[in-house]
Amino acid sequence: MLAGGISTHLLWPLALWSLLPSPHPTPADILTHVKTKRPVIAITINDGPEGRIVPAMLQLLRRHGAQATFFVSGQAIAGDPQMLLEIQEARSEVANHGYHHRAMRGLPEDRLRREVASTARLVADALGTGPRYLRPPYGQFDRAWQRAGRAESERLVLWNVGGADETVHVWPRTLHPGDIIALRDDTEGLRRLRQALAMAEQLHLQPVTLSALLQG
Repeated sequence: MLAGGISTHLLWPLALWSLLPSPHPTPADILTHVKTKRPVIAITINDGPEGRIVPAMLQLLRRHGAQATFFVSGQAIAGDPQMLLEIQEARSEVANHGYHHRAMRGLPEDRLRREVASTARLVADALGTGPRYLRPPYGQFDRAWQRAGRAESERLVLWNVGGADETVHVWPRTLHPGDIIALRDDTEGLRRLRQALAMAEQLHLQPVTLSALLQG
C-alpha cells in the first residue's frame, strides 16, 4: 500500500501504459477509482462466470445487501446465458472481459475488436442490453483496447485495490470511498469477497455496481 491508500497492485496494469510510444501516467478515459464523498465502493469480479463460485458470491452479496460488477468472458457464457440472468436478478451488473481469457495486448486490432464485440453481443442477446464497461484480461491494455471499447460504447475499467487476474498476496488495511476492488471468481476470490464485505461494513461503505458508483 502506497501513500494515499493506493494499492501496489495498481502499479502493474498502469505500468504497461509506459510501454506505449506516448506514455501518459493515467489516461483520462480509463477508470481506476472514482473521487467521491459518498460512502460507496465497487467490487468487480473477473474471469467467469464460473458455475460453482458465482452462485456462492451472489448469495454472499445478497446477505450483505451488496452488489458487484462481473466481468465475463464470452467463451464462458456462449450457449449458456443462465448465469448472466442470475447476476442481473441479484441486481448486480455484467461487464465485458473479452471472449478468450488470455493476454491480448498487441493482438491485431481487427481480432481484438472481434473479441470485444462478440462478448458484447452475447451479453446483449441474454439481457437485452450490452455491457457498459470493458476490462482486458490481466489488466494488459493499449490504445487498441481503448478504441475497441469506444466502438462498443464501453469504458475501460481497471482497479486500485486487489489483483484482478492474480492471487492477492497483500490485502489493504482499509478501504476508501470510490475504491474499485478487483477479484477473481475462484475460491480465493470468494474468500477475499468475504473480507471485502466485512471491511466495508466496518467502515460503513456500501458496495455497489460500477454504474451506481459513477452516479452523482
